[in-house]
Amino acid sequence: MSTLTVTNPKLIFQASLANAQILIPTNQASVSSMLLEGHTLLALATTMYSPGGVSQVVQNEENENCLKKVDPQLLKMALTPYPKLKTALFPQCTPPSVLPSDITIYHLIQSLSPFDPSRLFGWQSANTLAIGDAWSHLPHFSSPDLVNKYAIVERLNFAYYLHNGRPSFAFGTFLVQELIKSKTPKQLIQQVGNEAYVIGLSSFHIPSIGAACVCFLELLGLDSLKLRVDMKVANIILSYKCRNEDAQYSFIRESVAEKLSKLADGEKTTTEELLVLLEEGTWNSIQQQEIKRLSSESSSQWALVVQFCRLHNMKLSISYLRECAKANDWLQFIIHSQLHNYHPAEVKSLIQYFSPVIQDHLRLAFENLPSVPTSKMDSDQVCNKCPQELQGSKQEMTDLFEILLQCSEEPDSWHWLLVEAVKQQAPILSVLASCLQGASAISCLCVWIITSVEDNVATEAMGHIQDSTEDHTWNLEDLSVIWRTLLTRQKSKTLIRGFQLFFKDSPLLLVMEMYELCMFFRNYKEAEAKLLEFQKSLETLNTAATKVHPVIPAMWLEDQVCFLLKLMLQQCKTQYELGKLLQLFVEREHLFSDGPDVKKLCILCQILKDTSIAINHTIITSYSIENLQHECRSILERLQTDGQFALARRVAELAELPVDNLVIKEITQEMQTLKHIEQWSLKQARIDFWKKCHENFKKNSISSKAASSFFSTQAHVACEHPTGWSSMEERHLLLTLAGHWLAQEDVVPLDKLEELEKQIWLCRITQHTLGRNQEETEPRFSRQISTSGELSFDSLASEFSFSKLAALNTSKYLELNSLPSKETCENRLDWKEQESLNFLIGRLLDDGCVHEASRVCRYFHFYNPDVALVLHCRALASGEASMEDLHPEIHALLQSAELLEEEAPDIPLRRVHSTSSLDSQKFVTVPSSNEVVTNLEVLTSKCLHGKNYCRQVLCLYDLAKELGCSYTDVAAQDGEAMLRKILASQQPDRCKRAQAFISTQGLKPDTVAELVAEEVTRELLTSSQGTGHKQMFNPTEESQTFLQLTTLCQDRTLVGMKLLDKISSVPHGELSCTTELLILAHHCFTLTCHMEGIIRVLQAAHMLTDNHLAPSEEYGLVVRLLTGIGRYNEMTYIFDLLHKKHYFEVLMRKKLDPSGTLKTALLDYIKRCRPGDSEKHNMIALCFSMCREIGENHEAAARIQLKLIESQPWEDSLKDGHQLKQLLLKALTLMLDAAESYAKDSCVRQAQHCQRLTKLITLQIHFLNTGQNTMLINLGRHKLMDCILALPRFYQASIVAEAYDFVPDWAEILYQQVILKGDFNYLEEFKQQRLLKSSIFEEISKKYKQHQPTDMVMENLKKLLTYCEDVYLYYKLAYEHKFYEIVNVLLKDPQTGCCLKDMLAG
Repeated sequence: MSTLTVTNPKLIFQASLANAQILIPTNQASVSSMLLEGHTLLALATTMYSPGGVSQVVQNEENENCLKKVDPQLLKMALTPYPKLKTALFPQCTPPSVLPSDITIYHLIQSLSPFDPSRLFGWQSANTLAIGDAWSHLPHFSSPDLVNKYAIVERLNFAYYLHNGRPSFAFGTFLVQELIKSKTPKQLIQQVGNEAYVIGLSSFHIPSIGAACVCFLELLGLDSLKLRVDMKVANIILSYKCRNEDAQYSFIRESVAEKLSKLADGEKTTTEELLVLLEEGTWNSIQQQEIKRLSSESSSQWALVVQFCRLHNMKLSISYLRECAKANDWLQFIIHSQLHNYHPAEVKSLIQYFSPVIQDHLRLAFENLPSVPTSKMDSDQVCNKCPQELQGSKQEMTDLFEILLQCSEEPDSWHWLLVEAVKQQAPILSVLASCLQGASAISCLCVWIITSVEDNVATEAMGHIQDSTEDHTWNLEDLSVIWRTLLTRQKSKTLIRGFQLFFKDSPLLLVMEMYELCMFFRNYKEAEAKLLEFQKSLETLNTAATKVHPVIPAMWLEDQVCFLLKLMLQQCKTQYELGKLLQLFVEREHLFSDGPDVKKLCILCQILKDTSIAINHTIITSYSIENLQHECRSILERLQTDGQFALARRVAELAELPVDNLVIKEITQEMQTLKHIEQWSLKQARIDFWKKCHENFKKNSISSKAASSFFSTQAHVACEHPTGWSSMEERHLLLTLAGHWLAQEDVVPLDKLEELEKQIWLCRITQHTLGRNQEETEPRFSRQISTSGELSFDSLASEFSFSKLAALNTSKYLELNSLPSKETCENRLDWKEQESLNFLIGRLLDDGCVHEASRVCRYFHFYNPDVALVLHCRALASGEASMEDLHPEIHALLQSAELLEEEAPDIPLRRVHSTSSLDSQKFVTVPSSNEVVTNLEVLTSKCLHGKNYCRQVLCLYDLAKELGCSYTDVAAQDGEAMLRKILASQQPDRCKRAQAFISTQGLKPDTVAELVAEEVTRELLTSSQGTGHKQMFNPTEESQTFLQLTTLCQDRTLVGMKLLDKISSVPHGELSCTTELLILAHHCFTLTCHMEGIIRVLQAAHMLTDNHLAPSEEYGLVVRLLTGIGRYNEMTYIFDLLHKKHYFEVLMRKKLDPSGTLKTALLDYIKRCRPGDSEKHNMIALCFSMCREIGENHEAAARIQLKLIESQPWEDSLKDGHQLKQLLLKALTLMLDAAESYAKDSCVRQAQHCQRLTKLITLQIHFLNTGQNTMLINLGRHKLMDCILALPRFYQASIVAEAYDFVPDWAEILYQQVILKGDFNYLEEFKQQRLLKSSIFEEISKKYKQHQPTDMVMENLKKLLTYCEDVYLYYKLAYEHKFYEIVNVLLKDPQTGCCLKDMLAG
């Protein structure tokens, strides 16, 4: 074919068709015919040269030429054997009109590290390299994942707005975010103020932030003076340091800000450092402003420094005063110190800096300065009267001295002085009178107080004195009146001064100091210390009173203190003060002899702490339980009005008030809130609300009557505003809740419950009727059905259903008397409602709720045939009704059934089984001619709904007949007792009867398990009959009987546990019973894989064996326990016991091991625990025909013989050749037996291995017999190659290699034996068993090149090459080794020459 032809595709296409015509002579040659005849590759190759190529076929283009036209579907089918080619031509990822490109841009950039197409461009459909977790959309800055991962999120709280200079926004944000949620707003405001103060200081250099912080503090109602002063101080310091230091501005600013942060923390050292810097900065500022250093202007600038010191509780700066003194500017010195109220001591200490002349003048001037009072108390009239009297006019002083002179002449001088003190209103006279002998300190104190107070106070204090004050003898009663009068008027200073003068050691002084600390200074911490000190002094006084009679008795002191404490509570102006006082007094209730309950009042005050409600002081003045409750009721109402129900509940608990109305009002308000926020219209919100109501009522233990009334009221509200289906469901729920709470009363009101149940059933009927109407007018799934696990009204109502209440389920509802019959029923419902009621009653009967179905029929005087059938079944079975007492329709039904039976007597009446779960159980009731049974069967067969109840009645009736008692007795008996009787009946079908009874009665698994365990134990004990041994000789049959009993309980684990519990009740000595109980319990636990139970069984079995079976030599029971449980690995102690007691052979009985696990366990035990006892091992293996184990035993014995030979050097073994041969012969015999045993058990691999070892041992014996001492056995792998090279025959080398599973280097061996030694017989043996592969010739050639060959070696290699069947390899190796004569022969040989020339040309 010419070059032109090859380059012309049309000619090649036509030539291909011509060739195809030869292959397909019957049809016209075309691409389609090639495909149809199965020549797929030929067709595809031809298509490649057709006009349009494969693309025309793949794209399914129309073509007029039928020779070139190919159906794509035909091509697809033809390419099925070539899936990759099919996928390449017909890719599924691209449309038919677009051919898939080989590579895309994503393939091109996949090696570029910034653009990894497997992670990026996942949103591009053309990117086929993207993996599953790549971005499915183009990333953008609002992407939630990127925002969550990389965005900086800042909380927009008040601090954020302060940093942005927006105080009003900061204040508003604080109110909304924090203050309205806080329970301690005052503390929160103070805390936030401190934070704003720190923010302002940290940004002191930014005026907008500082101003914002100041404004924010003012909005909070806090003083901003400290912040303003500190920021101004900071800016002065910053300006000063910037002018005097070379550092950068930002560095200086940061250092100042750091000091300010420490200032905010109250660090004293930093405050002092800042003061020094402020002083330096102030001086510098004065200098920069060119103001005179000592002037009024400079003094005004120093006011900031003084203010800074005062705000931070530091000693006032004396820098300016010191400069004034050094400059002798006494005027500025005095003005500045007076203006800023410096302490005299500080001022006097600076006088030393003046000149001596001015020092003297100033000292004289400052000598007459009044001293600052050290007491915290202000002076009152008492303190002022004494100086006035002592520094009065000369006439007054003269009168005073006259009185004192006259006093000495009076007989009762101290009493006379007191009278004069009252006349002259001179308290000093009472002080002097107390100094006289015999004076009464109480009288002197009373007169001093009376004369020291205002006239109106004195008049009130002496109002109780009937006679003249001059002749009155003052006593404790007067002092008590004076005490109470002055304290009521808060004249405590006068009392303190008086007691200090006359009773300076009195404990009352401590109480009065406590009073002032609380009422005037609000210093409750020190007041508490004073009160504690008073208690101690009072205890000391009581102790001393037993020895010496005190002037003021302790009882009187306690009365006055009690009055004072009550008065303090009454004088509190705010609730805060009252709360603090109550906290102070709560631990000292004993001081209130007949006062209020401080603890309760304290708790009440704490409750009302954050409210605007104040406690009425009348409760303190006239405290009683009734008054407390009255006040708490008033507070309760106000709290309820304000919506503070949590606080109201605490108040109610404190006063022990009922919370019914409170809880209901709280619930009502919450309901109004839901309506207000438009959540009430949501069905789920109402469901959650009613559930929460119930839980709230339960939690607060409100009365059942109140709760029931609430739900009933809400049900009526729901009825007044109906909204269709949902409102009926809701009314149903509310009525159910009302009944649920009503049923919890001590005496259940049946009439109300029945009325509620009737209303509930009206809701159900309406609900079902509406549902049917909706199904007719709406699609089936348009109704709201809860499928997501959420609660619905009906599901919630089912939780609180009271239909199962015992009071509503008495036998009177099952009587036929009041049951409406077909003739007496009344149609009080329309036809749709009757259909709904009929359907609902049928569902009740199917669920076994016969009592409720009967009640519903009575409520609506409704006739339901199934209810009538069910109740007539019960009446017939119980004997309450005879045939004459039956309803007419039932009587007619039974008569018609009798007629049918008479017409077809050969056809027995059979029970009709439905498809319910209970119907699958076969009731073992023998057909009887008994009329009652027949009637019951008839009624059961006619019953559509409630069939299971009828079957239950029939079952119980049959059971009653068999037990010889009445149906009423059986039905009245506990299901547990009846099941016990069934199990004890010992009838063959008792398990079926018991299963049916359990299903019909619905007994719990725990009860069934207990009864099964009890029956099994009883039967085991009966079979042993006190001997400890069972009388039944077939344990397998007995176990099956017991296993059938265990199937009665659904939970086998429960049965196992009950069986274990029964072991403790087994009489001592009944070892057989205990053994069987353990075996049965283990079986139950094994079925459920209950590992804890299995462990308990194994532990109990071990104890039973060690403590009872072994001492009693009950080895038969030991074997039974072992084989019954079957956990041999965990019970090896039994193997040890039986082996020790020579009872081991009993285990080899074949009947003991039907499963085949015992023999394996026995062999494993012998191997592990008795490795030297080969006799027992073989005996077990032979007994159980365990050929493999026998083979293993023989093989192990043979290896022991070989080990004995290996234990001494080979040379030493050769010296005693006879002994060596004996050991080898013994090993050979054992290995032959092992191979035979393996073969019997089809263990081919082990058998072959033993045969190879047999050959090796045989060869070793042959060597010894022929005088060769070469060692073949017990060789290490490193010696094998040397041994094989040393062997003269190939078969010997092969035996050694196979025995050790060793693959030698045959090329090396052949090189040594054939090339070097020239033993071509070795080669011939090799060829008989193995192939001479080309690789062997190549390896030998390489080894030949590595050594200097001799002529003989060269000739041997030439001869070896003649064995090479690969002509080309033969030629190649001959050429490489320059065997040219062989090369020429090969080339000239007509058989090989042509082939070689073609290969060389290619």
